[in-house]
Amino acid sequence: MRIVSVLIILLVLAGCSSNGGTGDSGNGDSNKTAAAAEVASPSPPASPAVTSLPSPEGSAAASSRIEDQYTGFVHKDSIALKSDNYEIYYWNNGEFNYTQFVVAKNGEILFDSKKKGLVFEGGYSFDEAKNVWAEALLQNDRPTLLFSLADNRPESAFIVLEEISGVLQLTVHDNVLVKYEDAGQNGKLVLLASPYSGQMPLGPALFAVYELKNNQYVPDISRTRQYYEDQLPLKEQNYKTDPTENTFEALLDVYLLLDRLDEAEAKFPEFYKWAGQKAGDGGFVDTYSQLIQKGSYEPVNGWMDKLKPLEHSNTRLAK
Repeated sequence: MRIVSVLIILLVLAGCSSNGGTGDSGNGDSNKTAAAAEVASPSPPASPAVTSLPSPEGSAAASSRIEDQYTGFVHKDSIALKSDNYEIYYWNNGEFNYTQFVVAKNGEILFDSKKKGLVFEGGYSFDEAKNVWAEALLQNDRPTLLFSLADNRPESAFIVLEEISGVLQLTVHDNVLVKYEDAGQNGKLVLLASPYSGQMPLGPALFAVYELKNNQYVPDISRTRQYYEDQLPLKEQNYKTDPTENTFEALLDVYLLLDRLDEAEAKFPEFYKWAGQKAGDGGFVDTYSQLIQKGSYEPVNGWMDKLKPLEHSNTRLAK
């Protein structure tokens, strides 16, 4: 009887072991229910300090929407500034590269030249080799776009757009050559503009430093003078290191712009020496010496005092 009892107990224990999996599956169902509840509950909001950039797929979709709306463009620039994607679309119904453009940022239209009433004959591409039609840069932490126009040929004309307080604004639309430069060697770019690009001999481009006030660039005479004072030793060293006609022209241009050509005349013995030339030998130093003595150049005395604010009217260059 004891043997039979033991066998019965063993059979009962074996049956309990085989049913253990059923208990586990019940726990699995409850785990799935908990997981489903966790997914269904709202996620905590993302930190407002974190700004996510659009995914490539999102950017492509936004571009596609723009291109569906603005059809027939002849060229598109894609530019990255401050981790944002800028795209510039161009249209042309003239003899130049473009006669209209639209600027988008992360798939949102910021500026339409036609809707803004911009009137210009046409525009040139900025960099033919890189197939880029506008110059893009950051200055004073502001995304900035420069468009070189075909107006006022053969001299220069420019449009400058700057993103100020989140709005892309027109700050220059004038018959000037525009460039941004670290004039103070302090890492900050300033705008320099000149009504023409200059010529040789002794026909310097009258580049002046401008500052932005109330969305218009006005001349800064003191900084312009300081800019050329700082340029003088640099140009002199360039000529001393590499004495060519071009480096000599650049040096004398600064003397001319500062109205200090008399000082340059006094230094001609050194200028001859650095170039390995002598007075009367017919070299380029001698040629410039004769030009100065004869006054065979366009005087620019007082040019800084005649500077005016740059135009930024939409119809400034209307034909």
